[in-house]
Amino acid sequence: MESLIQDVRFGLRQVRRNPGFTAVAVLTLALGIGANTAIFSLIDAVMLRSLPVREPSQLVVLRWTAHKEPQRNGTSSFGDCGNEESGENPSGCSFPYPVFEQIRSAKEVFSGVTAFAGPAALILTGQGAPRLADGEVVSGDYFSTLGVNAVVGRALGPEDDSVSASPAVVLSFAFWQNAFGGDRSAVGRTISLNGAPFTIVGIAEPKFTTHSPGNTQDLFLPLKMLPRAHIG
Repeated sequence: MESLIQDVRFGLRQVRRNPGFTAVAVLTLALGIGANTAIFSLIDAVMLRSLPVREPSQLVVLRWTAHKEPQRNGTSSFGDCGNEESGENPSGCSFPYPVFEQIRSAKEVFSGVTAFAGPAALILTGQGAPRLADGEVVSGDYFSTLGVNAVVGRALGPEDDSVSASPAVVLSFAFWQNAFGGDRSAVGRTISLNGAPFTIVGIAEPKFTTHSPGNTQDLFLPLKMLPRAHIG
């Protein structure tokens, strides 16, 4: 203890003699600790924690490759699956909808197949002042394939993914808390997305934000509602 007290006294004397050097040293340590904390948080989110879905180890994202760049009207680069459009063998994760339907019909290959696109920036009105919301556009079997439930109301289903269906939307738990104050009566309420009316049918469970690590979405709407929400 006597040796420790002497060392502390010596350190304090050095601090008083060189305040500038001390400030730089403390700032350097703070920056180093902050950078390491940020890097660990990213690794923890991307690599260490499993996706908050049923059997995450069995999920795969399909990609295509080609000998040359195909003619496309539009693509969706989502999360950690981007499009590589340059080079001799371009690839990507965007498929035409008929291809998705064909893959989904191969029930002997996959236990479930779902499609998603986005994120799309949506103007939400009907709940206080207009605000921007990030929306993920998904097929009707998205929540059932991932094994994600709703804590209030219900999740989207195949019956919602039809041009003749009533426009439905599911909110993420965090967005429900932030924009609606966690009010359970939000389910059943009609909001406007890009000028089109949508009915809130459910709130996703708290642990689920999206299927891509490190990303979050505010709400989820069916693929067949793309034209109605003026997303293209």
